[in-house]
Amino acid sequence: MSTCSKAERDEVTHTDTWGLTMNGNPDEIGLHNKLVDDYLMLSPGLPQTMESASLSEAPLTKCLLAQLVLMANTADTTTAAATLVSRMDSRSLNSRERMHLQAVVRQASGDTKGASDVLDNLVRSLPFDVAALRLLHFSLFNQGRITDMLRSIDEARQHWSTGLPRKSLLDGMYSFALCESGRFASAEQFGRDAVSKTPNDLWSVHSVAHVLEMQGRWDSGVRWIRASDDALQVGSSFSGHVWWHLALYLLECGRHDQALALFDDLVYPIPSIEGLALTNAVALLCRLEFVGVDVGARWERLTEGVSHRLGHHTQPFNDCHYAYALGRLGKTDKLADLLTGMAKWAEGNAGGHAGEVIRQCGLAVAKGMGDLGQGKNDLARNHLAEVNHSWWRLGGSAAQRDLFTQALLRAEIHCRTEESNDLAAARVKARPKSPQAKIWEAFAVEATGGDGSSAKAEAIALGWEPDSDLKSPT
Repeated sequence: MSTCSKAERDEVTHTDTWGLTMNGNPDEIGLHNKLVDDYLMLSPGLPQTMESASLSEAPLTKCLLAQLVLMANTADTTTAAATLVSRMDSRSLNSRERMHLQAVVRQASGDTKGASDVLDNLVRSLPFDVAALRLLHFSLFNQGRITDMLRSIDEARQHWSTGLPRKSLLDGMYSFALCESGRFASAEQFGRDAVSKTPNDLWSVHSVAHVLEMQGRWDSGVRWIRASDDALQVGSSFSGHVWWHLALYLLECGRHDQALALFDDLVYPIPSIEGLALTNAVALLCRLEFVGVDVGARWERLTEGVSHRLGHHTQPFNDCHYAYALGRLGKTDKLADLLTGMAKWAEGNAGGHAGEVIRQCGLAVAKGMGDLGQGKNDLARNHLAEVNHSWWRLGGSAAQRDLFTQALLRAEIHCRTEESNDLAAARVKARPKSPQAKIWEAFAVEATGGDGSSAKAEAIALGWEPDSDLKSPT
């Protein structure tokens, strides 16, 4: 493991909380430490810390601020991030700072893979650079590179000093990577250990929530998330995503009124333009409607936010959600603009990694979701089936991407195809204790002329709460 050179140590006398040298005066170093910690902890105070840090001249602070700004994924924030780092003189930077600068410049240009490669090399040489590790963790996740995500955090954990702060957060990240790799038992252990040491670590709370979702342990999931209610109530907007997981547990067992109440009160309480809030909302409303639940006028609350997100396509995963919302809302002109914008983004190599994903599967998924939202089931079926083994490329978690699996199943059921029976049977096989999977099976059987009462009875036996108003989506 290499470290900063002796010349760099002599030149830069200040160190951050993790013992790594950086340029900046003591006040700037202190502010940088707070910025890193607020980022790691998904703190509700992060926006205020970012505002204070915007006055800092510390190079690492500028780089991290630029990375955080880029996460909004809009044209304006991309310009703002590029401006933040454009005037930095690389000749005054140490090797760590130069690598952070390279990473953010590549990220701003759309070269997500190049940026993560720089961060990966940085973490290999300086595993205590926890900001780089966290940025790498999320970047690899968004690229669907789960094996690399698991490897990078595992290597960092092996070199981590027990005396450094926030060690438990590494266990939470490791938990998430293990879960996405299908190693659920180890994932749960590391995640629970992390939360026991740092109860307000929402990423670790979230990691265990994923394990319980993937294992079909919905009652345990409800108890797990409700046990973290205090931390969630005072947490950042990321709390809404954890509550989204709670809503999925409730939905899985047919507790629709509770899932809708959670949507209104905690998942999407006010209109938002934030990408994660919007994808949470779209995905939950979709899932509810897919099994025949009337969600009322809730789609209308997404109109402004989804419309705001058009025109910048660095997150095809999000675009696929927006496409369904626009189709469902009847905003056909805006849906056409979204799809045209994605196609243009993917032309040549100008779109970077996102353009590559759009070409490989993103545009087909977005078209399928938009068609499904409009009720064009045959078209939706064709587009989604075309790439149904490739949408891992979109990034997102296995739990999030299940939306597209359900969308294809719904389209097949609407089209009354035999494939709907096969997909529903595969879902039951993968989730044998899932009440909702049996409901899907009943819908598929009924769509092809059969009697779904047996499957519905099995769903009730597994814990489904019968709803007299629930009807097959056909």
